[in-house]
Amino acid sequence: MKKKQITALTCLMLGLGGLGLHAQSGSYSAEGSQVNNSPSWGQDINQNDGVIIRADNNNDRNQEAIRFVIGRLDNNSAGSYTAEFNRAGLQIRGLNNADYANLHSIRGLDIHSNSDRNNTNEPIRFRVSKNNSTRTIANMSYDDGLEVLRPSRFSNELSVTGNLYVGGRSGSQARGGIEINGGRAIYVASGRYRSSGALELRPGVNNEAEDKISFRNSSNEEMAKVQDGELFLRRSGSDGGLISSNGMLRFQPDNNNTGDDRIVFLNQRGNEMTRIQDGVITTDQVRLNVTTFPDYVFAKDYKLMPLKEVAQYIKANKHLPNMPTEAEVVAEGMNVGQINTVLVEKVEELTLHTINQEKKIEQLMKKIEALEAAMNK
Repeated sequence: MKKKQITALTCLMLGLGGLGLHAQSGSYSAEGSQVNNSPSWGQDINQNDGVIIRADNNNDRNQEAIRFVIGRLDNNSAGSYTAEFNRAGLQIRGLNNADYANLHSIRGLDIHSNSDRNNTNEPIRFRVSKNNSTRTIANMSYDDGLEVLRPSRFSNELSVTGNLYVGGRSGSQARGGIEINGGRAIYVASGRYRSSGALELRPGVNNEAEDKISFRNSSNEEMAKVQDGELFLRRSGSDGGLISSNGMLRFQPDNNNTGDDRIVFLNQRGNEMTRIQDGVITTDQVRLNVTTFPDYVFAKDYKLMPLKEVAQYIKANKHLPNMPTEAEVVAEGMNVGQINTVLVEKVEELTLHTINQEKKIEQLMKKIEALEAAMNK
């Protein structure tokens, strides 16, 4: 059986009161005139009970097709069809074999798989051919939504209204937003995570896994983690973690004034070592790093200021030598290391003065005893 060429105007209603025309073979055309300044139309295919356009009427399973052709249907233009129905489905071709074909609708387009609704999950597949090889690029289905099987690129931006699931939903416990499943990750190349409001990191949202936030380096080594309200820091090849800031580093407990506003430092056994509360530091020991200590007072070449000169200095300056003034301490704060060093210096100087006074007292006592002995003779 020769291949039949049947145009879109094969079955024409000829105004016979609902009588349809069933074409077996051949070609039909109709010429009409322009009406109301609109394009010229031939005949209107119209049937109250349905229209059948059939190829392969003898059912010999050949590849007869139904083609829609713009232009003359002859040997020169029969291959330049716009669309064709065959056993493989609908094939749409661009005008004059253009690179692209448009599937166009003025009032929306419905591509519907499994129209008989028999409870199967028949997908809509997007397939592309290259070099005689065909590959499925993406699937769309009722249960899984859009499944992209090849790496995807968006030329400008991707806008999603609603929830975005990567790797499929995690079941009835899915929370929406952006959900990533199947061991997938988010990679941000030279980017940042930003939010117009609060940025919330919430692991273990379904109470099904460990609620830990882990920060890792490029070698996948854990640098820090937040778990159960505790921050753990770890530095590779060092004694411990580091908290640093380019500017001011502020710790502000009880920011809402609802409880105990103290900062506590614990040892490895969980025992409190130091507490800062209401401006008071409570600790067992304070060890300061200093560059000198006043043992130089006991050196032989140290010039001990006589008490008479000390008295004159106090009268003139209202403070001890080497001590900061009251105005300096109030304005700049008290340097604990400096003050303690000067205090030790003054204690050592007073000790030397006391030793010298003790020597003078002993000498005077000896003279008094000698005078008393001379008077009693």
